[in-house]
Amino acid sequence: MKNEYGANLDKNGYAPSIIPFVEGCCWCGRDGDLVRHEIFGGTGRREKSKRLGLWVHLCPACHEAVHRGKSSFLPLLRLGEMSARNAYGWSKEEFIREFGKSYLED
Repeated sequence: MKNEYGANLDKNGYAPSIIPFVEGCCWCGRDGDLVRHEIFGGTGRREKSKRLGLWVHLCPACHEAVHRGKSSFLPLLRLGEMSARNAYGWSKEEFIREFGKSYLED
């Protein structure tokens, strides 16, 4: 199966990530036991994140911090928005139409 931009989806509905990261490494630099985290969550947004490649690998500590709303969350949302807008050629308004709001200060 493919997403609307032609990327192949894996058996769980994930497109390859469009977020720049080192394979097998959390964004904090840890490697090993990592989990996939969809950058944009909530009704409809989690599935869209999977389908559009807006996910990263996180270590358990970073994953917990993101879900607790720690300060690491906003930079991840900004990185996700920048990556989506660049990869799909979206304007700020198009991103807002897809995900409800902008996280960038442009």
